[in-house]
Amino acid sequence: MSWLFFSVAALVSANASARATQDQPKLQSEGQAQVQTPAKKQERPPRQPRQYLLSYFIDNGQGGVFLATSEDGFRFKPMLEPNVPIMQSELGTDRLSRDPCIMFGPDRQWHMVWTSGWWEKTIGLAHSKDLLHWTQQFVPAMVDIPGALNAWAPEITFDRDTQKYVIFWSSTVKGRFAVTARDDGDLGPEGEPLNHRYFFTTTTDFKTFSPSRLLWDPKFNCIDLSMHHTREGWLVFGKNETRAPQPAKYLFAATAPSPFGPFHMVTRRITGDYWAEGPTAVRVEGKVRVYFDRYTEGKWGAVESTDMMNWTDVSDKLQMVPGARHGSIILVNKNFLDRLRERLRSKH
Repeated sequence: MSWLFFSVAALVSANASARATQDQPKLQSEGQAQVQTPAKKQERPPRQPRQYLLSYFIDNGQGGVFLATSEDGFRFKPMLEPNVPIMQSELGTDRLSRDPCIMFGPDRQWHMVWTSGWWEKTIGLAHSKDLLHWTQQFVPAMVDIPGALNAWAPEITFDRDTQKYVIFWSSTVKGRFAVTARDDGDLGPEGEPLNHRYFFTTTTDFKTFSPSRLLWDPKFNCIDLSMHHTREGWLVFGKNETRAPQPAKYLFAATAPSPFGPFHMVTRRITGDYWAEGPTAVRVEGKVRVYFDRYTEGKWGAVESTDMMNWTDVSDKLQMVPGARHGSIILVNKNFLDRLRERLRSKH
């Protein structure tokens, strides 16, 4: 099977086969004594229970970044009641904390990126050892690209093949991709057509960043890219941001062999007859579940698939934190979250 037609079911089967192979006893070499002793079963430590951790913002993002947790992936509750932010942005003209994306890196630190302002050319980046105490810095993003208007909805991941952190986002650059620039669509602060594409930078140490450049042009106005790593490759989700002549405003699914592409569109629409944005994905029980913000309705949605082509809407199962706007959802050790909750309570 080609990775371009990635199947979650096939991945689960492959993983099961690999584990079965690892569990097989070693064969004795020829001439080795045939000692009839009972095989000693190696006991594996019990797997620690995990919970879903949601990072999100409220309103316009002026209040900071918040956390919520869920045991089943459907019913989310604030980390604390009443809720408090784990970080407030010190960056950007408006000091916003929109679209937060959190990951745990191979350097044993948490890293977070976010949109620091509507018309900023930089991105917020912070680091923490405990999700409580953060050091903040800018990512230069689009500062060296003439005509750039913004840098929206960044995400961060780590590419094991290149041993680099990859930060990606969407931006409009005036004069580029003119075929899909429309005066009757969404407009910028001075009436410029918003016509986004995906851009990226890489770093190994968060001190120097590669020159930002185009990551993917899917041939339409697009924002909110999210990537999920698997053994087979990368699962990719984003938003078609087209507004005119016919609104799209729905999510699509793609695959890629690396976070740098090439990207293969699998399903051009995975969400229903509503406007959706801010996808974030997890793998659970042989399925891929994509959460998103049904932002015009003030609620969240979710869809599931076993093959990346056929999607089932499970939005009616969701009980989201009131007022939560989109960020990222990851699976985290429950014991760590319990300790975090106590430290956060003590801090406030």
